[in-house]
Amino acid sequence: MLKIGVRLPRQFEDSGDYLADARAIESAGADSLWLDAEGYDPWLLLAGMATITGRIRLVVPVSSAEALAPQALGARVATLSRLSRGRTALAVTGLAEGSAGVDAVIELARRAQCCVILETASDRRAGLADGVVGFSESPEQFRAAVEPVTRLRQREKLTGSFELWATIKMPDDRETWRRLRQAYEEAGATGIIVPSDPRLLDLLRNGDEEEDRSDLGLAQG
Repeated sequence: MLKIGVRLPRQFEDSGDYLADARAIESAGADSLWLDAEGYDPWLLLAGMATITGRIRLVVPVSSAEALAPQALGARVATLSRLSRGRTALAVTGLAEGSAGVDAVIELARRAQCCVILETASDRRAGLADGVVGFSESPEQFRAAVEPVTRLRQREKLTGSFELWATIKMPDDRETWRRLRQAYEEAGATGIIVPSDPRLLDLLRNGDEEEDRSDLGLAQG
């Protein structure tokens, strides 16, 4: 079954509303919470979410600079992993091809018992992590984006579980939501990441149901 990740902004007006949104997203069945690249401190935000959620995964954006100094990440990863009871994941972005930071971050995550998800294009060794994010405009482009990683895993005979995440725009309606989920799953995705939106909770809760169009019929007689 395709997993659903929700990307939250790192800016907000009211902290109570912000955390309530995170809890509502969990209640609606999403698999994971992701954060935008810019804004307030992601570790503090996710620490707050860890205290009011109990199931959903918390994905920390880790910059290339942080990844190149993984020893400084150790205490933060261990703390968030403990607060979340093992629900922490690291999403490493912007690594240069061949960066030595990849191996160090993966080793750090193994010690903290959390998973590492990398950008597809950041390093071909992403296949040695726990998953990748394929940035694309369509299911076809997604398939092409993750192909080098899937090929590497086949060549190296890596058979463990591996996550292939696609980022998509907010769908306009339930029909589009169903169609996109099916298309990305057929393209090999194990999950999709959707930006937070007021309409999203309805899609998460009722996305497989037909929308009620009876009001249109009445209006037309």
